[in-house]
Amino acid sequence: MVRFVFMMTAIVALASCKTNIGARSSLLVGADDMHKIIYYATLAGSSHNTQPWRVEVLGDREIRVFADTTRVLNVIDPKKRELYISLGAFIENLDLAAGALGYATEVQVLPRSERTACVAVVALKRARPSGFDLHSIVGRRTLRVSFHTADIRKEEVASILGDDWQTSFFAASTEEGRFIAKQTLSAYRQQSMNREAQAEFASWVRFSDRDVRLRQDGITTAGMQINGIKGFVVRNFFKPADAEKKQFVQAGIGTTEKQVNNCGGWLALTSVDNSVQSWIDVGRRYERMNIICTSLCIGFQPMNQLVEEQNFLENVQHELGKGGEIQFVARIGYVIETPSPVSPRRSVDSVAVFYK
Repeated sequence: MVRFVFMMTAIVALASCKTNIGARSSLLVGADDMHKIIYYATLAGSSHNTQPWRVEVLGDREIRVFADTTRVLNVIDPKKRELYISLGAFIENLDLAAGALGYATEVQVLPRSERTACVAVVALKRARPSGFDLHSIVGRRTLRVSFHTADIRKEEVASILGDDWQTSFFAASTEEGRFIAKQTLSAYRQQSMNREAQAEFASWVRFSDRDVRLRQDGITTAGMQINGIKGFVVRNFFKPADAEKKQFVQAGIGTTEKQVNNCGGWLALTSVDNSVQSWIDVGRRYERMNIICTSLCIGFQPMNQLVEEQNFLENVQHELGKGGEIQFVARIGYVIETPSPVSPRRSVDSVAVFYK
């Protein structure tokens, strides 16, 4: 029932919202179904755009999803929570794409093991196409601009949440919304003063166009929405190490302050525990909500600093956890339009091995 409501919400809303999807789908000309499914899966969101996934595709009957542990964020994500959330988002896109292309799926999440990086096995069989509009995946993106501060309409909050009892929405104008905004900014400041965290962030910055073309991952000037003359200067004259300098850090704090104070509300995703299964489930839920928000012209930005910084997590958990473990926080708010996605993606052939 959740999946049906989600698909219908995305399909109907997409027709009423101006969402630019760019030319990404042109990459699929002549591709077979399995290549397409993996391609759409790779458009999922991930922390620092690390894209920590690998897959093995066995004909048209099975896809094995692996964690690429070379892409772990060891400083801000030592328990690999965000890695598994990212993999959950990947699996959600994979599931949606397979359904749209006429495959029923059965997803089996495997227990965490140090001996294997295999996270999930997805069995496929032919079925009637789901009717899900794949443009909803292509158009999904993170927006780091200021949003309108108007309250999100109740019916649209209901569409975003569905019957997900483990996700809460807090309007920005409420006491809880102001609390999250204040805590998020303070957690961001604390993380910005952590030299190891800043060095890790800098290692994923792709300022130059050359780095973007070579790496096809990470955080770009376009992804940070540093555009115009400022974007030109950063792309051509900044080095990744400049992201650790005081001036850049202070600019990031200023931008974050504008972001937390300019939105319609906050989503807090919780789980019953801290298992791999729960983290992957959070990732799947996050990806669904991001897709729905994009289709409704509601900007969506994950802001997980208050989850990454343990002292802030304990504080927020006490105030807002409601018995669940807070795993993911995002700010949302109305935008005039959703610009074309700009975060680079590694090619299908670089993340997948196909077996006949």
